[in-house]
Amino acid sequence: MTRAKTSSSLAPKRGEQRIGLIGAGRMGTGIGISLLRHQTELHIKANKNRFGADRLTGAGAHEHPTISNLARHVSVVVLSLPSSLEVEAVCLGQNGLFVHMPRGSLIIDCSTSYPASTVALAEQAQERGLSFVDAPVTRSPEQAELGLLNAVVGSSEKLFPLVRRILADFCETVLHVGDVGQGHKLKLVYNGMTMGIAAVAAEVCQLARGVDVDLVTLRSLVSRGSTNNGIFQAFVGFLVGESPDVLAISIANSAKDIEYAVRLAAASAVPVPVLAAAAHKLAHAVDGGEGGLTLPHLSSS
Repeated sequence: MTRAKTSSSLAPKRGEQRIGLIGAGRMGTGIGISLLRHQTELHIKANKNRFGADRLTGAGAHEHPTISNLARHVSVVVLSLPSSLEVEAVCLGQNGLFVHMPRGSLIIDCSTSYPASTVALAEQAQERGLSFVDAPVTRSPEQAELGLLNAVVGSSEKLFPLVRRILADFCETVLHVGDVGQGHKLKLVYNGMTMGIAAVAAEVCQLARGVDVDLVTLRSLVSRGSTNNGIFQAFVGFLVGESPDVLAISIANSAKDIEYAVRLAAASAVPVPVLAAAAHKLAHAVDGGEGGLTLPHLSSS
């Protein structure tokens, strides 16, 4: 569903919605810029890194010192956080969203979170008169800023039109994939494949350099066949100095994503030995102190 609009009575007119954003990292900042472009009254809780918060406040966002203070000013909160641990931390506890948001409010988790945590949070939110849905996104921070992300939504049929309307301000494509938790399941399957390919592409690049095969020549050959893929192309572009900023996701976040995918498989008794091996490679890179580097550095380690 691409930028579909809804006539639902749940959806306020554009410009009337007060939306909170928690997680002003690179992706969250892009999301916030898109929301502001659509005349949203945006309220933020900054990260430790001030860059995103300064950009957003400079563009008109209202900054709050605490989550509880932000929660009292909005009816919708969008989360863009590293993992379920951070999502749980901002939702639960005496200073969290669940205590301080008004009844009838909505929380949209655009993070890559663990589905069981998502479902548990949704149940606790419902007990407090709130709605909690998952809407993990794909694509880059740059595409977030242009309003070109893809979102996969886990929510009730009744709530989806409102969720879609909010997401349409920063997403090109919004897909409803089932009840709460299904969005995060789909994202983990997707990211499992992505990071699995990344692990293989990294080792192929290392192998090529180790046996004196020219990477540009290898890229030319791969580009002509069905093996071609964007991650391999990005890694080669990085290694030959053409694209130093490509695939800006960190190795630590990549390791978390594929670890979640492997954990989900284990919980469902699905054997995934290849993905487990890829997860081990990424975890090893994190243990070696490379977690803060971007994913293409995996091909040069």
